[in-house]
Amino acid sequence: MRLLNFPSPVRRSIIIVFLLPGLAVSFVCVTLLLLFVPFGFIKSLFSSSDQDSLFRLIRLSLMVTWYLIMECFGVLVASVLWVSTFGGYFVKARWSQHTHGRVQYVWTSSILFGVRVFLGGHVIYPNCSDLQYGPFIIVAQHRSFFDATIPSVLTGMAGGDVILRHILKSDLLISPSLDMFGHRLPNYFVTRNSGNPEKELESIQSLSQNLGNDACVIFPEGTFYSIKRFDKALSHIRKTEPDRLTRVQGLQHVLPIHPGGLQALIQAAPEADLVFIGHRGFEAFGSFQEILQNIPFLTPVHIYINRVSNTEIPTDEDQRLKFLDEKWLDIDRWNDNISKKDSK
Repeated sequence: MRLLNFPSPVRRSIIIVFLLPGLAVSFVCVTLLLLFVPFGFIKSLFSSSDQDSLFRLIRLSLMVTWYLIMECFGVLVASVLWVSTFGGYFVKARWSQHTHGRVQYVWTSSILFGVRVFLGGHVIYPNCSDLQYGPFIIVAQHRSFFDATIPSVLTGMAGGDVILRHILKSDLLISPSLDMFGHRLPNYFVTRNSGNPEKELESIQSLSQNLGNDACVIFPEGTFYSIKRFDKALSHIRKTEPDRLTRVQGLQHVLPIHPGGLQALIQAAPEADLVFIGHRGFEAFGSFQEILQNIPFLTPVHIYINRVSNTEIPTDEDQRLKFLDEKWLDIDRWNDNISKKDSK
């Protein structure tokens, strides 16, 4: 997307200028759809699927409206915090970082609140006490638009003083809230096909240095799961890491991890534990078309947390990759068990 290549102030200004008109258009769309409800009801006397389609579209439109409201909220709060930190002079102070982190928790929690209210998605949260204290590195499964919020929500629910440092795709800079808060907190936005992977790894590695009581977050699959992407990943591993193929070819619900970024984080923070986060139930949230087809979501979202002590992590790089693959396989097995339970 060309807009992402613009300088940050220009990009933010353009997106923010269109934010309120976009919200107004969204309100108009919802209103028009609601006006069609009586006609949809009459038509449903002859075909119930038409009424279902209309109500699914209304609920998706309400979710989009809610998301745009939260974007406006994020921009407004970011502006207030910019003033309260004297034009960003104290933005790196611990109190400022903690405040920005709490707002991030409220923002991400509100997105999942919208998923529950408008889309019918119910998240079953696990015990989050393992996330109360750092240092640790979160290794999270990535399957949909919404699961990127899970690490922030779980860490916020834990109630500790941990500030998260995310490794995120630069595509997310299209969100003004994520853009503004993402650059004030110690995050790094990865540019795909940057042509300089060594520089990207150096930047990722620097993120986990001097973690203290904080944590890093990485989504090592790099993208959403699909059979096509899984086959492509296996083909690449078959050519470049044939010894690894037997460990990952049996995966059914997750993609094999891209080890470069995760290995870099671990090497820079040997004192950090690893926290593996998986989930089951977000499979139908991978695209707008899938969301529209599956509203309301009747299967709950389950979340998996497993904190592994740094003393269990091998120091040898090859053995560490084998260890990481095994832990990732645990998430895949857990997904399979939950899937079988939900299908009963």
